[in-house]
Amino acid sequence: MLRLHLVAVSLIVVAALPSSADAQAPAPGFRLFGALSNTSVSLLDVNNAVVHQWSTSFSPGLGIRLLADGSLLRAIRTIGPGIGGSGGGIQRIAFNGTLEWDWRYDGPGVLSHHDIAVLPNGNVLMIAWEDKTPTETLAVGRNPAAVPAVFRPEHVIEVQPTGPTSGTIVWEWHVWDHLVQDLDPSLPGFGVVANSPELVNINYPPSVPSSGDWLHMNAIDHDPIHDRIILSTRSNNEIWIIDHSTTTAEAASHSGGAWGRGGDLLYRWGNPAAHDNGTTVNQLLLGQHGANFIREGHPGAGNIILFNNGNGALGSAVWELTPPMDPSGAFLPPVNGVYGPGGPTWSHSEPGFYSQNVSNAERLPNGNTLVCSGAQRWLFEITSAGQRVWEYVHQGPSIFHVRYVDRTLWASATTLSLSAGGTVDFDLVAGTPRASDGHLLLASASGTSPGTPIGSFTLPLNPDETLLFSFSDANGPLLPGTLGTIDVVGRSTAGFTLPTNSPPILTGLELDFAFGTWDTATLAITSASNAVPVMLVQ
Repeated sequence: MLRLHLVAVSLIVVAALPSSADAQAPAPGFRLFGALSNTSVSLLDVNNAVVHQWSTSFSPGLGIRLLADGSLLRAIRTIGPGIGGSGGGIQRIAFNGTLEWDWRYDGPGVLSHHDIAVLPNGNVLMIAWEDKTPTETLAVGRNPAAVPAVFRPEHVIEVQPTGPTSGTIVWEWHVWDHLVQDLDPSLPGFGVVANSPELVNINYPPSVPSSGDWLHMNAIDHDPIHDRIILSTRSNNEIWIIDHSTTTAEAASHSGGAWGRGGDLLYRWGNPAAHDNGTTVNQLLLGQHGANFIREGHPGAGNIILFNNGNGALGSAVWELTPPMDPSGAFLPPVNGVYGPGGPTWSHSEPGFYSQNVSNAERLPNGNTLVCSGAQRWLFEITSAGQRVWEYVHQGPSIFHVRYVDRTLWASATTLSLSAGGTVDFDLVAGTPRASDGHLLLASASGTSPGTPIGSFTLPLNPDETLLFSFSDANGPLLPGTLGTIDVVGRSTAGFTLPTNSPPILTGLELDFAFGTWDTATLAITSASNAVPVMLVQ
């Protein structure tokens, strides 16, 4: 215990020494994945150890996202066998396994499917089918030879959670409002398809869609900088970008929103033949999945990264695209009907790398790229030069997507009542590389930036009296378990307990918590966690 206290002192007073990141090392966070028929979702560390799981009674439906509080947002499948990727609902499961939200979008006439995305306000974007009758389908100019019994175009909804099993759709976009056809001049949307790349050709692809699944969208993501949504349309072999800044009424029109185009396509890429501006010779994407925006602060920020599935002869590839934009962020207009660029900014392929379906890729903070070759059940991480620095092969069903998680600390609540008191539980998931390390959870009342240097790391807590108190009173009545040793699977827990009837003058005070870890043999600092806030309220 004396050794732990000595190291705890070093967390406060040791000056930071410069360090260089090992470009050939895997990113130090976790990998979140769920196999296609499994009811659980797993968090994997760089040693390929499962350090946490969330479980439900539902098969995946398919998208997963881990929220900042450690709760898992998971699309679920509420129906029996049907179209590939079928869903029907969404659940939010707390870090401790408690079901916090359980909402359905499975009829009549609609069904959510495939992927989900989380907006900065906490609302959720979902892809869904909507049923159209043959009469409705013919009325918008679909070729009668290619009309199935039920035609299922796509729409996107934004859902605001409102209760344990309720949600409100606060925004929506329907591809049905943005069609063009050149079959019948007496019907809506008649025009020259090649002159309207902002609209969707109702007669492409020209074949009868299996089960009415016309476009088969399989991915959705949101760009918070420009408030835009990217969609992957597998049947068209294209990616589309639409404006989320619109109202629902504007999204159904051709004007309005930040970019003045309403719900029309702002950008499309991958297959000019889909809008009569090319042939198969010009096609670049083939069955792609997992299109997403590279996040701010990551190399390539603002670009698009995706998994180009390809075919058995070509194999698969990961592509990074740089869409041409002007200084305002508006996409440059197409040239001869075709949007740039002419090819990927960066790509990766290799012999034996091929997944005929599912899959994704994601740019990591250190510049590496995390890849899921889903049908191969193969997760791996590569450097920008294509060197593989981490891999994992799942012994089970195919994997839809993998998500990177760079957090190691989660809290059971974000507020504590001064009058009622209570305890916030902290889950430290440092991973097996930190097994048997010492840990100390600390707090600050003066913010997280610039933080406190500890060895070659920066603890995201500013020095103040609260920080000193959390050090001196570690494992005391208010801070149980804050000083201790991480277990063999890389986990530990701690708490912050607030007595009842605490002084009202503390109302509105935000406390930030973070931990540092050290090697108990050498006393060398081994990591600093993210910070988590707890607000004191009445």
